[in-house]
Amino acid sequence: MNGVTVIVGTGRVGLSLARALHLLGDSVRLVGHSAHPGHPDAPDIEADWAPAIAAADVIVIAAPDDAITVVAQRLAATRVLVPGTVVLHCSGLHDRTVLAPLAGQGAHTGSWHPLQSIPVAGDGERFHGVPAVLEGDPEAIVAGRALAERLQMGPILELPAAGKARYHAGAVFAANYLVVLCAIAERLAAEAGAGEASRGLFLPIMRQVLANLEDASPGEALTGPIRRGDVRSVAAHLAALAPSDRETYVVLAREALRLAEAEGLAPDRAEALREMLSR
Repeated sequence: MNGVTVIVGTGRVGLSLARALHLLGDSVRLVGHSAHPGHPDAPDIEADWAPAIAAADVIVIAAPDDAITVVAQRLAATRVLVPGTVVLHCSGLHDRTVLAPLAGQGAHTGSWHPLQSIPVAGDGERFHGVPAVLEGDPEAIVAGRALAERLQMGPILELPAAGKARYHAGAVFAANYLVVLCAIAERLAAEAGAGEASRGLFLPIMRQVLANLEDASPGEALTGPIRRGDVRSVAAHLAALAPSDRETYVVLAREALRLAEAEGLAPDRAEALREMLSR
């Protein structure tokens, strides 16, 4: 990328992004709460924000969702932002409106969300092949796309502001609730008598399901009793589960039934399952 990119935030995303751009030879500056040497492959962290902001062509706010407005206000308070500077935040939930104080100073604003969990701070390889979801004014979209392309991210897609919350909920289902489902499965196995062997017990089948989804749609990849129309197995599950687990099972089973019907589940089997799940 041409010009100076300033990253505000020294958490996992901020450090990873700074390292990735630094390794590519880009001019990048990293600002945070306190000044100290950065990662060997990343710029040092600056505590005085004004010099970096005054030099910036693109600013990326890599802060928690609840802190973005506060960060935007602090950036605006420096009074050194050059009109026309692009300011992006990394939230999957919020749109550009949380950057209103900066837009009021002539910045082009938007959001740039890498659709990935980044567990290792400072790992610049984390962005390769990761989807990038953009939202914002036209200039911000152009800059966000250039940043994603520079990092070899993809696919790159643009969402309207009104779609951000629904998109983010989808990301929560795919990532956070996958972890929750694994925890439920391991607990049920432990309660069934597997004990400590339940830890990691379902990871191989989960990996295979994810591999199946590489080449198939969710409906095509669906297996199990709902897909087969196995009423007796579903009845046995419902009878064995505690009320709270049964409630979760039923919610997910209804979604599975919709997928199974779209893939050609026999109508009589589908109706029998639907009746059972509605009780």
